[in-house]
Amino acid sequence: MTVEPTRRGRGRPPGPPVDIDARREHLLDSAEAAIRRSGADVGLAEVAKEAGLTRSAVYAAFADRDAVIDALAARHARLIVERLGSVIQGIADPAAQTRAAIDILAAWFDDEPELARLLAGRLDQSGGGSGIVTAVAEILSVGFRARGADDSPAESWAHALVGAVSSAVGWWSRTRTIDRETLVDHLHLLIWSGFEGAGGNRPPVGSLTGHP
Repeated sequence: MTVEPTRRGRGRPPGPPVDIDARREHLLDSAEAAIRRSGADVGLAEVAKEAGLTRSAVYAAFADRDAVIDALAARHARLIVERLGSVIQGIADPAAQTRAAIDILAAWFDDEPELARLLAGRLDQSGGGSGIVTAVAEILSVGFRARGADDSPAESWAHALVGAVSSAVGWWSRTRTIDRETLVDHLHLLIWSGFEGAGGNRPPVGSLTGHP
């Protein structure tokens, strides 16, 4: 009996399997680039073009545009948490820790205006959002204890601080009536002077702002 050779089907042979994690990171990089260039209203078609992929390839990695934005929020929340962690490790003085934390949050809004406008409201909804509040709460807790006060308000203050910085920097980024250092000084004075009401004596203004 003669056995007929198996015929190959038509079409291109399958390529190597797609690394979905690498594809997602590439798409997030492309989404960031597109948002920085064109603003917060960028759609998936522009993200796909930036990435050099088809829209179907984007949908294979993310369910929809909201999923892309949520993933970007989680990415930037992690970056902010890492920077806040370096503050806790690298600065011993509680007042200086608090000011540095405010500056890190302000710097993100300042350096990434389009991304901040799109992502700020989702940071606390993302996987890393609670990490931002936790890191700020830890810094504030040190400040409370340094003033000889109960540190139980630290978590609620942390939520308020992230919201206050977001609102204040949003206003500042539109008006630029003062420089960023002065903005941070003002926010720091507001937050740190609140320790007076929680217990202990208010430190001199110069020690809050860094000015004599």
